Amino acid sequence: MKQLLILFLSFCFSLGLQAQENNDALFTKGINAFNEKDYAASTQVFEKLVKTDSLNATLHYNLGTAYLRLQNTSLSIYHLEKALKLQPDYEPARINLNFAEKLKTKVTKGNLPIPQQQMLYSVFNFLKPNAWAYLAIASMFLTVIVLVIYRLNSNATAKKALFTLSIFTLVISIGSYFISKNQSDYLLMNNYVIVKDSDVSLMNEPRSVAKITATLNEGEKGFIQEETNQWIKIQLQNDTIGWVDKKNVLQY
Repeated sequence: MKQLLILFLSFCFSLGLQAQENNDALFTKGINAFNEKDYAASTQVFEKLVKTDSLNATLHYNLGTAYLRLQNTSLSIYHLEKALKLQPDYEPARINLNFAEKLKTKVTKGNLPIPQQQMLYSVFNFLKPNAWAYLAIASMFLTVIVLVIYRLNSNATAKKALFTLSIFTLVISIGSYFISKNQSDYLLMNNYVIVKDSDVSLMNEPRSVAKITATLNEGEKGFIQEETNQWIKIQLQNDTIGWVDKKNVLQY
């Protein structure tokens, strides 16, 4: 039984290692295609990688930059915005996003609302969600060890110090858990949309026969306020509010 378990774990490890090697080879292929100015091939490679690692800021940056070279307004803005959502201090992504914004046929002035989760994410982004989760587990484990030592110790001064330490590590564990959860929820939540194409209708109601409030252009952004199975209620940068069909936007 022990040998079977070892064989199974070895098999799983080899599969994981092989998958990583395949991803590394694909990444190199995508970079090489970009350097050879074959941007279409580069986007195809990075699209494959993003499907398996959707929370990788570097992949979204490379994909957005390749789409930028292809002059694809909506997809370049979408992936560069996604890279900045995952890594707010990603300066190359911010620079390229400024170039991508210039591809838009119409510039809309104004600012979109900032979700509370985004502000918290920016504050605690010095560690990734997984790292916060590991810290929560390690702190809880340490709390248990300290409490065991506390129970076995007979020295009053030492017991007082150990009890204080256990409270401290418990607070760190609980705090790290909630930070990790907030970070993960924010990354998986869609707060904004990018309009895919030009001449997309913004409706005053979530119905195809409703009155058209505005006509949206490719690359235009909106803040998600509400959604149904087919429609999303968004707020534009000029504070116009209306409903747009989900098939016409990219959510991030």
